[in-house]
Amino acid sequence: MTSTLQRLVQSGVVHANDEVGFHFKGHDFAARVSAAGLLSHCTWNKTPVLQEKVAFGTLTDWCDTCIQELLHEYVTRFSSWKRVRHVPTNTPLAQLREKVRDAAAPAADACNCAGLQCERRKVLALEMQVRDLRRELEDKSGADVAMADDNPFRLRF
Repeated sequence: MTSTLQRLVQSGVVHANDEVGFHFKGHDFAARVSAAGLLSHCTWNKTPVLQEKVAFGTLTDWCDTCIQELLHEYVTRFSSWKRVRHVPTNTPLAQLREKVRDAAAPAADACNCAGLQCERRKVLALEMQVRDLRRELEDKSGADVAMADDNPFRLRF
């Protein structure tokens, strides 16, 4: 199974060796994205750190490690995808992820599935039946106008 970072690299939105980074409480963290979608070559305020970790498989792991192990902070509502930016484009990774998702999704009008066409025909046939039944009701109600009465208790023969 491919990671989201790996899909970003495979789609060409992010390139191997591109830098990503985030700013947290006056500290700048950066890392390089590998061709496999792993984060490595980490820096903290431009100083190499976390070299023993080799690489991080997810953006969240990398951010949590930077904040917890280096700053000794424990935050609960830190959205890595919204805070980490692709340095060459200065774009949040969340936007790049959405771009890749949008490109992968088929266009709604491009679907010519046989099943969809069949369902559309069924809907059309039902609409035509409803139209015909309404006409019949209108025709019948027009013939009974003379008998129409406001008194619901009157007997009709």
